[in-house]
Amino acid sequence: MTETTDFFDLKSPRALFLLLKQVEKRFGEKKNKRVEDLLLLVFGFTHLREWIAPGYSPKKKPHTPEEQFYCEIFEFPEFKILQQLCNQSKHMATSSSVRGAIHGSTLDEWEDLDSVQSMDCGPVLAYFIDGKNIEDVISAVRHFYERNWFELVKGDSSS
Repeated sequence: MTETTDFFDLKSPRALFLLLKQVEKRFGEKKNKRVEDLLLLVFGFTHLREWIAPGYSPKKKPHTPEEQFYCEIFEFPEFKILQQLCNQSKHMATSSSVRGAIHGSTLDEWEDLDSVQSMDCGPVLAYFIDGKNIEDVISAVRHFYERNWFELVKGDSSS
């Protein structure tokens, strides 16, 4: 049985990566941040390595470039931040990390009223974890994927 990595129209790890880049760009350009974009970025960049090396268990020694990359990104500090956020949100677990958000904007500046989680606080302008802007963490992880996998691998069969 051949394993495939796809999700409806997303037929390859590269397709997922390109989608995540689009969402990251939109997230960075918008003054008011949408938590659904953040959730997709955290989940997507955390699980993209599993699309690259489907079925691989880090308990085994890596034998392929895909498995080696899987292990390498796991050691990247910013990836560990996203993974911790992903696991914590997936299981609604407690966390020792310090998270926060900066809220602001006037009512007229709210681009999408339905996306505002708190009418008292207003829309989010930035998210932080352990003193780091989440956009910087996401950008670092995207660059790691880009430099260490997608720029090195051509084609779409495993990329």
